[in-house]
Amino acid sequence: MITWWQQLNLREKRLVLVMAPLVVIFVLYSFVWQPLNDNIAKTEKKVARQQLLLSWVQENTERFQQAKSSGGNRANGSLSSIVNRTAGRYKISITRMQPQGDNIQVWIDEIAFNRLLEWLEQLSTKEGLRVTNIDLSNAEQPGVVRVRRLQLGKN
Repeated sequence: MITWWQQLNLREKRLVLVMAPLVVIFVLYSFVWQPLNDNIAKTEKKVARQQLLLSWVQENTERFQQAKSSGGNRANGSLSSIVNRTAGRYKISITRMQPQGDNIQVWIDEIAFNRLLEWLEQLSTKEGLRVTNIDLSNAEQPGVVRVRRLQLGKN
């Protein structure tokens, strides 16, 4: 390196002396400063998203606790009567029902998936039942499922 430097004429030495700090600054900016700033910006965005998620969870937890304490657990009547009454409201044709101790098992040939979710939400929030087990399979039509086994119990 020293021999290379000594072989340069005065004009080339000045050019190297001027360009060397610029190259060092460029390398430091490109490989150190900019990646650090990019990572800081990404982390700040991630923190903001996590804070939004936290506030959403806290808000909905409070709503859930309020709904639960204000009558979300009122399973009046037998499980089969609750299931039959609510299924009729949602025009759900139950193929088979079988009581099993404190639970009931339900089979449905075909049902629109969205209607099934609405019905299960009704059973959970308004009737105080919980889904302990569910086994679904696709039907031939899109958006339709077969409920091979749905096990419901009281909260």
